[in-house]
Amino acid sequence: MSPLGIVRDIRTVVRKQLLPEVPKRWAQQIDFGIKAYSLRSFASAGSNARKVVGNVHTASTKADRLLANLKLAGHLGTVFDVLGLVRPTSFVNVDHSDMNGLMALVGAVQTRKGRAIPCLVETTYSDRLPSHADAPPRKKALRRERAAERAQLGLTQHTIHSLKTLAGRLGFWPRFVFDRGFCSKEIIKLLCRHNATFYVRMKADRLVELAGTVTVTKALRGHDNTIQLYGYSLRVACSRRPKGGEPWYILTNDLTSTTKRVLKVYRHRFEIEETFKDMKHIFELKRTRLNKPSSLKVILWLVSIGIALLYLVTKDSMTNERQHNPKKWRSWIRLGYEQLERAYTMMFWGAATDGA
Repeated sequence: MSPLGIVRDIRTVVRKQLLPEVPKRWAQQIDFGIKAYSLRSFASAGSNARKVVGNVHTASTKADRLLANLKLAGHLGTVFDVLGLVRPTSFVNVDHSDMNGLMALVGAVQTRKGRAIPCLVETTYSDRLPSHADAPPRKKALRRERAAERAQLGLTQHTIHSLKTLAGRLGFWPRFVFDRGFCSKEIIKLLCRHNATFYVRMKADRLVELAGTVTVTKALRGHDNTIQLYGYSLRVACSRRPKGGEPWYILTNDLTSTTKRVLKVYRHRFEIEETFKDMKHIFELKRTRLNKPSSLKVILWLVSIGIALLYLVTKDSMTNERQHNPKKWRSWIRLGYEQLERAYTMMFWGAATDGA
C-alpha cells in the first residue's frame, strides 16, 4: 500500500467508524487526541498539541482538558471496541510496564505477527519509585501518591478490577495469557469462576497437588499433568528444558488443546513485550513525565487506537520483514509508522512545491 493510501484509509476509518460512535460532547476532544497523540512520536503533551493547533494557548488548553478528562479516560476503551479486534476466541496477553514513575497494566490481543494490539489500559503508580532522601521531588511526590492509593487497592486487586472492567466492556471474557507475576490465588479463582480460559506461567517451586500428593511444579513428570490447585482441576503443560535455563510450566484450564498448542499460545505472549518496546521507542513514550495515572491512561489509549488503525489498514499488505541481519528486521508497527511518516513528508513537499 502507498504511504498516501495509508493516510487516506486511516482517515476513513476514523471518520466513518470511530467518531460516529463517540458521544457528541467528546467528539472534538477525541478527534484532537487522535491527531495529536495516536500516530505521532511523543515529545511532550504541549508540543504534540502545538503540532496540530496553531495557537499556543488554544493548544495548551486542549491538551490540559483532554488529559484531565477522567470520564473520557474510562470511555476510550469503548471507542477502541468499535474496531472489533477483540472476540471471544481472542488471546489477550496481560503484563505491566513501567512508564517513568507510573505503571501501566496493558492487555493486548495476539496477532501472531510479532506484535500484539493493546485493548486494555489501566494505570497506577510504579513500584520502582526511590525512597532515599535525595530522590527527585517528582519521584517523592509520586511515591506519596502511590502509598495512598495502595492503601485502598493493591496490585492484585487492581489487576482483578481491570480484568472485570474489560469483560464488562466487551460483554464476554476473552482468553488470557499471563507471565509468572500474575499466578496468584485471587486471579486464578476469578477466572475459574467465570469460566474464562487462561494460560499463566508458574514458578518451578510452586506447590501443587497431584494424585493426592503435594509436590512442586518442577517435580512433575512428563510434559502434561492434571493437578489440583485452589479447589480446581487444572493442567500444567511443560516445555522442553532449554540449554542453561528452566522449562516453562504453563498452568491452564484449557483441558482440550494439545500440549504443543498450549505452549504455542504462551510463546506468543512475548508479542506484548515487543509492543511495549515499540510504544516506548517508536512512539517515544519513554519521554513521558506525567504525574497522574489518568493522564497516562489517555495517552496510552490514544496510542493503542493508533496502533490498531495501522494494523487494520496495513494487515493485508504488510508482514514483518526478514533480512539477512535479524537486528535490521522491522515489525509491522514500525513498517506502518515509517510509511505514515513518508506520507507526511510527501504531502509537505507536495504542498511546498505547489506553493512555489
